[in-house]
Amino acid sequence: GRGGSNIRATQDATGCRIDADVDAGTLVIVGPREQVIACLTMCHNAAFGEAQDVIELGSRNAVNVVYGPNFSTIKSLQSETGCKVDITRGSTALKLSGSNEAVATATARIRALLEANRGFEMTIDNAKVGAVYGKGGETLRSIQDRTNSQIDVVRGATHAVVSVMATKENAEKARRLIQRAVDGEVELGPGEVAEEIELGSATAAVIGRGGSNVADLEKRHGVKINVKSDAQVARIVGKPEKVSAASKDILAIAKPIIDAEKAQAKAEEALQTGESAWQVEAVVDDDEADGW
Repeated sequence: GRGGSNIRATQDATGCRIDADVDAGTLVIVGPREQVIACLTMCHNAAFGEAQDVIELGSRNAVNVVYGPNFSTIKSLQSETGCKVDITRGSTALKLSGSNEAVATATARIRALLEANRGFEMTIDNAKVGAVYGKGGETLRSIQDRTNSQIDVVRGATHAVVSVMATKENAEKARRLIQRAVDGEVELGPGEVAEEIELGSATAAVIGRGGSNVADLEKRHGVKINVKSDAQVARIVGKPEKVSAASKDILAIAKPIIDAEKAQAKAEEALQTGESAWQVEAVVDDDEADGW
């Protein structure tokens, strides 16, 4: 206690003498047996609480929910219940100590808090994890801040599990924002427009090796470009004039490939219907035919 206040109070209450060695971390209690036992109990409760409990939170998301913004939730919990609440760094085990009533009250409130923030889990392709995080994690932080949620992403062999903890309403908001990030949808800012271009077989050429072409186009034109490989569509977001310029550059890459593909398809169709310029039709004279 501050200035030895707890020791003095315990000595006055039990009539025992307590010698504390702070450096060694020991106490020596002297007095009649019954008073020593009572004194020992009081010292134990002062150090560890009358009651102790441990709640396994199970995830870092749950730990952050209990902490709250700037540790506000855990501070409020301790001050309002009188229970000491501690989470060892790097652990998900929450330790509670205090009077029986304080521990019981704090335990009930923590369980209610976790229940109210159950949230959900969703599975995404590993290739989409980067879209959820965003550059330097800005997309993930933005979603957490806007929805007051805790989000954790764990990669597997081919897919990642996105775990979200928030109230029911906020969890649904977070789900929509995460899905939009996965789908490559970019929110329009003031004065911005969006344009979609069908790429067809030119999709890979527009993307470039490792996304190099898209990165170059974004940098040169100051736009955001998302290419959905499965749908073979590019979506450009930015100021109208910049979107228009980026669109022209994308079409300059895609059009020759698409035109060549169309020409090839037309030639094959003509060949099948007998209309090809290379198709030679034999004409046989009837008299010569009779000679055969």
